Amino acid sequence: MSLTMRALLTAVIFFAFAVNANAEKNPEMKADAQAIDAACKKDAADVGCGDKIVGKGLLKCMHEYKETHKDHKFSEDCREAMKKMKEERKEEKGNKK
Repeated sequence: MSLTMRALLTAVIFFAFAVNANAEKNPEMKADAQAIDAACKKDAADVGCGDKIVGKGLLKCMHEYKETHKDHKFSEDCREAMKKMKEERKEEKGNKK
């Protein structure tokens, strides 16, 4: 796994916990979670994480799979959805300062 992908997945996992806790307060977070759930549905099923959703273990499960299967690549749509979420969270965090 590339260092960039590892960093992306790790960051998204941490953000996923916040998504579930704040989804009702922030519609954008809920939309991001739904986008990842939709974009990563096939990927999740392929790696044995199909029973999970964002905020309820999906990203952690996918990250753990990636850690043990270094050559596996998630779909472009899935990676883009996770990247978008990460960028929005980073921007949101920067605006709070």
